[in-house]
Amino acid sequence: MAMLIAPMALGVASCAEVEEESEYVNWEKRNQAFIDSIAKVCSTNADGKWAKIVAYNINDSVESLKPNANHYIYIHKECEGNGTYKPLFKDSIRVHYLGRLLPSKSYKDGMVFDKSYSSYTLNEKTDVPTIMSPAGLTTGFATAVMHMVEGDEWKMYIPSYLGYGETTSATIPAHSTLIFDVKLARIYKFGIDTNTSWY
Repeated sequence: MAMLIAPMALGVASCAEVEEESEYVNWEKRNQAFIDSIAKVCSTNADGKWAKIVAYNINDSVESLKPNANHYIYIHKECEGNGTYKPLFKDSIRVHYLGRLLPSKSYKDGMVFDKSYSSYTLNEKTDVPTIMSPAGLTTGFATAVMHMVEGDEWKMYIPSYLGYGETTSATIPAHSTLIFDVKLARIYKFGIDTNTSWY
């Protein structure tokens, strides 16, 4: 779950730079083209399950933001939960998640850079959802989960601007769109729900 935390200590690639260049050639342009295509699919909303959410740290009344995909998280609602409460910034949550990048030379489905699953498929009988707080997450991920209710399952498309931006790590290249499969399993209200154990 360390990858989701916003203030990451990241190193710049050194020995693997040549390999990464071929793996992620034209990466910034490819990621921008991809998020632009997702924005179009979302605006069409053919199946009625798409939505875009403006980043929580942006004033959504600012007219100039409308054409700028960088300030939006795009979500596809895979399954709707039956909760009513949406987590606030300081609340704690338990989520099942799998995060991947765009497809690349070695990863036709996109490299998985972080997950809460014990394998690559969620097994709710054995997988324990990770506990975290929106306050400790990247802007894009925090924004999305603060719009979910318990039981919601979403696919999230987070532009690099709202993820790790121009920062490079050993697993996430700069300018990477982040794609997450997320299920919000439980919400613990800040200062009220003191027992956050999973049982």
